[in-house]
Amino acid sequence: MFIRKTRILNRRTHKSYFNFQLVESFRTERGPRQRILLNLGADLDLDKQECKILANRIEELTQGINSLILYPEKIERLAERYAFQLIHHLSKQVPSNNEPTAEPDYQLIDMQTVEQQEPRTIGAEHLLLHLSSQLGLREKLQELGFSEKEVALSLGTIIGRAIFPASERATHEWLIHRSGLGELINFDFHTTSLNHLYKVSDRLLRHKDILERHLADTQQTVHGYQSTMVLYDITNTYMEGQAKNNPKARRGFSKEKRFDCPLVTLGLVINEYGFATRSSFFPGNISEPKTLEKAIMTLHSSTDLFKPVVVMDAGIATEDNLKWLRDHNFSYIVSTRKKAPLMELEGSLVAVGDPEKTRVKAALIKSDDSEEKWLYCESEAKEAVAAQIKAAFCKRFEVDLQKLSHGLTMPRCRKQYEKILERIGRLKEKHSRISGCYEITVTPSDDGRIAISLQWALKPERLENKLNGQYFLRTNLLESSAEVLWSLYNSIRTVEDAFRFMKSSLGLRPIYHQKEHRVDGHLWITILAYHLIRSCLYQLNQQGLYYHWPTIRNRMANRMRVTMCAKTQGGQTIYHRSTTKAEALQREIYQALGMNTQILRAKKVQA
Repeated sequence: MFIRKTRILNRRTHKSYFNFQLVESFRTERGPRQRILLNLGADLDLDKQECKILANRIEELTQGINSLILYPEKIERLAERYAFQLIHHLSKQVPSNNEPTAEPDYQLIDMQTVEQQEPRTIGAEHLLLHLSSQLGLREKLQELGFSEKEVALSLGTIIGRAIFPASERATHEWLIHRSGLGELINFDFHTTSLNHLYKVSDRLLRHKDILERHLADTQQTVHGYQSTMVLYDITNTYMEGQAKNNPKARRGFSKEKRFDCPLVTLGLVINEYGFATRSSFFPGNISEPKTLEKAIMTLHSSTDLFKPVVVMDAGIATEDNLKWLRDHNFSYIVSTRKKAPLMELEGSLVAVGDPEKTRVKAALIKSDDSEEKWLYCESEAKEAVAAQIKAAFCKRFEVDLQKLSHGLTMPRCRKQYEKILERIGRLKEKHSRISGCYEITVTPSDDGRIAISLQWALKPERLENKLNGQYFLRTNLLESSAEVLWSLYNSIRTVEDAFRFMKSSLGLRPIYHQKEHRVDGHLWITILAYHLIRSCLYQLNQQGLYYHWPTIRNRMANRMRVTMCAKTQGGQTIYHRSTTKAEALQREIYQALGMNTQILRAKKVQA
């Protein structure tokens, strides 16, 4: 074998470039001939002597020769890469045992030479590739003008986010060295760079609106559901670094308590089945109420036959937003921080929801309002949590009061009456959520200059009105019962679960990018990965399998594509590449999704 450097002329641009080829010489009846074994590309940064060493090492690896020479790391790494490519290129498919045309293929091998090479995970990749095919993702990307390379990179970065959530740099390493996705789609990720992933992320972002509409329509067609609700909420995630080149990077209220980092906000519209229909990216300090109109208007079209019911939490349900929904003829059901203007119930409290999962009672409130009705709810779970929170608040406040009181008896501690009152004021501000439930008395000295003692007493009647398990819902669905209204609102947990899943299982936090379009691209790829996963979970749920995605991902992870090599009795080296057999737990998932358990046929070559 040797490496040949060839000049190639591009007939369209009339520009020439060099290409490297791995060539083999062989004898024929008409004399010696040469054949090209492998194209090595144009980026082989080696001199003539190094090319000769590389060709020799590739030949050793393909023939199974154990060399005593220690090759440079660069040569060894390239030789392993090209040797594996050459073996794949020369190998032929082997009929499976269950095919009627399959014939026995017996080989006498030396068991001491058996080795396993090039293991690659392929189970979860095969699963998600099937789901992307269901949603017509490849065809849509091709329709948008993506080249075959860009389609492969798009699938790689999306599926990589679902299986191996990490930065683009880590995803690129995973695609090359750990995943068998390239073999599944017949694409060599070795020929790509990290910059290629960034560029395809930018292009996916440019087609965001088209892809969102395509996925929403396709999911509804494939899964056969009819959506009548939209659940809207926003969350934020933090970034590493200052992100000074990103105008969306702003400091605000971090839901992960990372107030030291700039934030970016994600708004998500999800239907009642958990499928994301629209998404928006906002600055990290944006006010929740200001995002509603944009989200709903991008979702709704004047050609729709119906308008969905909007469900959202108290942070977005301002009076202005509710008026906007009514003016545009949207039905809604929302949580509110306000108390109902009247508290006369239409009937007794009734249990709503699944009594084994939630212990909630609700009742409609009497009202003459022709636009809205209110629902009063009592939750045992919320009440239990509220009791724990109140106990923690009281303990912290009383500890600070006790420290202040103890200082009045200690030397060199502040005792001036006016200063003590100032300190109490600061403590009340610090513990504003609970301090109003206490009556605090400071006893001054006879001359009024020194504080002698400090006493406090908790007022239970005030504490009872703080952080209880009661809450109110507002709606303009005037004909619905308490059970129906509570069930509709309870579906808001779907979008909360989606946010939680993206942050914990899809690597939405933290974000390492510093530019605006890179951050938006990172968020968008996460949402695309969520589309595939949600489609998987929905189909499994329809078959009675209620697994979380990390469980499915871990269960499919041990399906591998691996090459067995061994020496035959005749001195040749045989390579046999195959996929590990599906286990019972994996077959359960395949059967529920209507998939074939076979992943790629076995391949064999003798060198």
